[in-house]
Amino acid sequence: MGLPHFQVAGDIYFITNVVYNRLPILTRPSFIVPLIDSWNFYRYKQSYKLLGYVIMPDHFHVLIWPYGDAPVADMMRDFKRFTSGRIARQAEVEGKKEWLEAFRAAGEKTERAEYKVWQDDYWDKNIFSEKMLRQKLNYIHNNPVRAGLVNSPDEYPYSSYRSYELGDEAWIEIDKDWG
Repeated sequence: MGLPHFQVAGDIYFITNVVYNRLPILTRPSFIVPLIDSWNFYRYKQSYKLLGYVIMPDHFHVLIWPYGDAPVADMMRDFKRFTSGRIARQAEVEGKKEWLEAFRAAGEKTERAEYKVWQDDYWDKNIFSEKMLRQKLNYIHNNPVRAGLVNSPDEYPYSSYRSYELGDEAWIEIDKDWG
């Protein structure tokens, strides 16, 4: 049985998704681009706004605000399926045999996919106030600092911090029209 998820019209969602067995694969652009591509695709296909994100080596946090009919659970299912395939293919191209074996073993264990990149479920929290949203954005943007990856949030490239503070949307456009 998975974690409970509560879809409430108008709520923003703080979502955390973790790489299976916390394998630190999200450290290079070639493995991060599939996540960015997927968020960009689903923001239009399933009508949601992307308010913030951080991609850490073994997990990510994202803030999304659905305004269409597509359930968050459907978006996450499709996101995980798409990114798993792209990440596995990239690992194959780059000769990451240990990663491929870990993905294959996880897929065999769950018997649902040839390669399994993500843990079965995801964690989400409904955000229902601007104060709570600001707290989650602060948490997201300071995650790389707390993890000891950088000294300051502006040094970390895989985060929406640079969009908010520096206007840098090289990776993906952030919807800042929530305030």
